[in-house]
Amino acid sequence: MTLTGRGGTVVVFACTLLGAVAGGLFGIRSAQGVLFVAGCLLAVSATRRTDLLTLVVTPPLLFFLVSLLSAVTGSLGEKSFLVSVAVTVAAKLTSSVPWLFLGAVLVVLIAVPRGLPANLRELRTRVAADNPFRGRASLRDRGRGRKTEDEDPVRWDESPGRPPAAKAPAAESADSAEDRDPD
Repeated sequence: MTLTGRGGTVVVFACTLLGAVAGGLFGIRSAQGVLFVAGCLLAVSATRRTDLLTLVVTPPLLFFLVSLLSAVTGSLGEKSFLVSVAVTVAAKLTSSVPWLFLGAVLVVLIAVPRGLPANLRELRTRVAADNPFRGRASLRDRGRGRKTEDEDPVRWDESPGRPPAAKAPAAESADSAEDRDPD
């Protein structure tokens, strides 16, 4: 069975949600964390090699979303809904840090030998190819005193709507001024 990046994300979300529901129904505090780690392991081992980058970055966000969803549904009858949700999410995240860390680290450790560095190289080349600042002087070049045409986009000798004035070379203008002066 091979999953896409979205499919792996759904597996992690479903396992984490199942853990939150089981933990809420049966009072097992670590159920969400255990099933989160199990979902991460299942997803990273079944996801296509080309979609590993998507899977590596999403588990912490999914864990937070499930914790938020669990806190919202658990706080529906409370007088102070927002305070209850905030306190519940904060308590859940702080108590589940070891599970969250373990799941995220295991995903990275399994994804690296499966081809994550190749995905990062491909992303780097695609971003470099789509760079809108390609061909312009870099900040590093500007700091070294190199002047480029793109450095100052304002041309003070050109006014909008008028053609640029033709400049005479400095040596010719000085010679012609001496020829006109009879002194």
